Amino acid sequence: MGAQGDRIFAAVSQRGFPDPWSTFGECLSWEAAYAVQLKQAIDDARKGSDGQITRTIGELFDRKADNLLTARRLLDDVLAEYDQTGMWRLLDERAAKLDIDDVSERWARGLVEHPFPIALMSLQFNWRFMKQHGVRAFYEMTARYVDDLLGNTRRWAEAWAAETKTGVIDRLTTAECDLASEEAPMHCDICKKTITALLYLED
Repeated sequence: MGAQGDRIFAAVSQRGFPDPWSTFGECLSWEAAYAVQLKQAIDDARKGSDGQITRTIGELFDRKADNLLTARRLLDDVLAEYDQTGMWRLLDERAAKLDIDDVSERWARGLVEHPFPIALMSLQFNWRFMKQHGVRAFYEMTARYVDDLLGNTRRWAEAWAAETKTGVIDRLTTAECDLASEEAPMHCDICKKTITALLYLED
């Protein structure tokens, strides 16, 4: 076991994760980072708001939304590019050949042990989806997910604006929106690892 995974890892070691997927993954890691910063800033503001912390919160909401828009544009560009080049057909062929158990065994070696290995299980879900529905369909789903994260950001910003206007603290929306954003890297930073396995499978 691990033969396909070893080959893929050897290619990653030599070449790194390919763009635009590496940049896309970093955007979704920043999605979680911005959420953590926002929650901390909002917690600080609730203890005693001042003009600077209010400006910081507004800037963080803007950065969070801009980052997601960047991710969405990357997906739009690659969907169109792969349509033109016929890359989706090649990726579907490689997805059909991918041995998920074999590659998962290699990916699992570097993970910190946890009873529920969410990163590994997210990879496995992605590959199974691709095998069943096609690689392009997976990234169409991913684009909808990014749109949902943008909606989540708007919802959080609107709740915060209402809180500052009324003085009524809305802890629930903050908790829900923060959690949704912190989950994002386990789906979409994982995407760069998902697609890399297919791009490097023949190497």
